[in-house]
Amino acid sequence: MDWLVFVRWIHVLAASAWFGEVLVINVVLVPTLSRYAGPARREFLSTVFPRVFRLASVLAGTVAATGAVLIYRYTGGDFRVLTDGRWGLCILAGATLGGILISFHFFMEDRLARRVGIGRPDVSDDAVEDVHTKLKIVPRVGLAVISTIYFLMMLAVRSA
Repeated sequence: MDWLVFVRWIHVLAASAWFGEVLVINVVLVPTLSRYAGPARREFLSTVFPRVFRLASVLAGTVAATGAVLIYRYTGGDFRVLTDGRWGLCILAGATLGGILISFHFFMEDRLARRVGIGRPDVSDDAVEDVHTKLKIVPRVGLAVISTIYFLMMLAVRSA
């Protein structure tokens, strides 16, 4: 079996799992978090969201690494190919959006996680409320971006 098939499968599975995780955050976790208040909200945030952030980090890193291998392999290192035709433009746009999303995850979401003081009982209610407010917006934007990436990748596959 060609090793590239294995890399592609890992890429698609990790991307699908990441998409599913963002969907669960939007549809299940954030609405559940909204039902709690005060110490219960803090406890929910500090218990559930660190695991969610960690899983997203593993999945995002896997998608980025395998995506980089695939792009290099398919272009032969000549990235100018990505500006020729629908396949290349879709891959380029999807990879760019993915890079932005991954960067946002590793830099901004990590700051949100630290802000709620994972494992610290002395976190202020204001900090918890601030993170809760951001969690109402950030995952929705992430879902829109990741859905766009999926659409672009489906276009790319159909035009190859």
